Amino acid sequence: MNPTVLVILDGLGYRKEKKYNAVAKAHTPMLDYLKKHYPYTIIQAAGTAVGLRPGMMGNSEVGHLTIGTGRIIEQPIKRIDNLINSDRLKESPVIKKNFTTLAQTENVLHLIGLLSDAGVHSDINHLFSFIDSAHNYHIKKIVIHPFLDGRDTPPQSAVQFLNQLQNKIKAIPEASIGSICGRFYGMDRNKEWDRTKETYDMLTEKMTLKFTSWQTALDYYYKKQITDEFIPPTQLNHEIVENGDGILFFNFRPDRARQLTAAFIDKNFNKFPIKNLELAFFITPVEYAKNLTTDFILPNEQIQQTLMEILAHQHLSTFTIAETEKYAHVTYFFNAGRETKYPKEDRVIIPSITTTSYKNIPEMQANKITETVLHSLKENPHNFYLINYANPDMVGHSGDFEATVKGVECVDDQVKKLYEHVVEKMNGTLYITADHGNAEMMWDEEHNQPQTSHTNSPVEFIFINQAVKDKKIDLPLKGLSNIAPFILKNLGLPVPQEMS
Repeated sequence: MNPTVLVILDGLGYRKEKKYNAVAKAHTPMLDYLKKHYPYTIIQAAGTAVGLRPGMMGNSEVGHLTIGTGRIIEQPIKRIDNLINSDRLKESPVIKKNFTTLAQTENVLHLIGLLSDAGVHSDINHLFSFIDSAHNYHIKKIVIHPFLDGRDTPPQSAVQFLNQLQNKIKAIPEASIGSICGRFYGMDRNKEWDRTKETYDMLTEKMTLKFTSWQTALDYYYKKQITDEFIPPTQLNHEIVENGDGILFFNFRPDRARQLTAAFIDKNFNKFPIKNLELAFFITPVEYAKNLTTDFILPNEQIQQTLMEILAHQHLSTFTIAETEKYAHVTYFFNAGRETKYPKEDRVIIPSITTTSYKNIPEMQANKITETVLHSLKENPHNFYLINYANPDMVGHSGDFEATVKGVECVDDQVKKLYEHVVEKMNGTLYITADHGNAEMMWDEEHNQPQTSHTNSPVEFIFINQAVKDKKIDLPLKGLSNIAPFILKNLGLPVPQEMS
């Protein structure tokens, strides 16, 4: 068997300039060798190339979705933009029904989500439109519970966004800010349920108030060197979620919103004690998961003929692996929202190491992932492998330059092991790429601080097979959406019309 292996080096962007570039600084003899001896090109991974606004930085969700479906899909951020810009948001059946009902009571609308302009998980202008809609429907009280970013935005940028929010609600007397909380707590996706519990308790239990203004709270935490992402759940008043209230969780990206959502609406929730509140509604922009029955604004798009679906129809066996941090991306997102496995598909999740920052362990679980793949190749080889190494992205998010260099060097070691086994021993095919940029730009010159966010950089693509070694071949790829059809063509399989 000659396996085909697609490796996604998460967050490994391409940038010519070497300044602040952890990818360029890293010692990567294997990747350098492959780029020299095999067909290689630069492809787009941000903005309109992945269905986002022009110039917007890419992210893991849209990157994997675009690779896995082989096409550019308009993302929720743009779909919500279109609703707002055409003045159709207030006419959404979900908004109309629930806001009208709540306005007939004295109950509260709680707006929960990430306060950010990064456009990765949410958008501050979407929040403002939801506030306007609630005001126009005459809801009696609106309480905003913003999660602070500091990861896809500068580490101490919350003041800017909270000031914008404060200015927005100045003319809306029924609106107030009820709490603040870093996304580390409010948006955990690694089943660190203690973090979710602290957030849930902040939203549902009246606590002794240490602060009554977000300005005082931020000043206190910044002096303790606690940046936005890690601000502990902090109540600013006692406007908590109670029976009869409605919640609108305005994050349009599901993966980091699911745990907290489950605590509010999953009747079988058992990760920590909850209050079993009877809510008027729980609205989300999109469906977060099949088992989370929220009222979602955007109808699901049915995406057929994805890469994995086609391989399954051809009765080919597949093997998907990532550590916890990126498992949803190689499964749910790569398969366009499909949760269930295909026949002859094996999925392996390697538990991520628990830490407050991956700068402490830049190797993450890369070695374990490679060991697992090599064992499969030796004992039970599959036709197709999908592998994600999270290091460049997750360590890059720490803002620690030297740690990110180590993370990049670690994945270079993994690529070497895969190359030796897949290409040299088994005469297989190896594709190396990334989903978006991050590690290639580690300093924010505008704010004079570490850059912890993604970039809008392109990424690299390498096509590795013994038959094409040292041959001059111009690869026909322009963006992430071209990868799946290229793989199918090389496998001798038909490329569906839906793919670019």
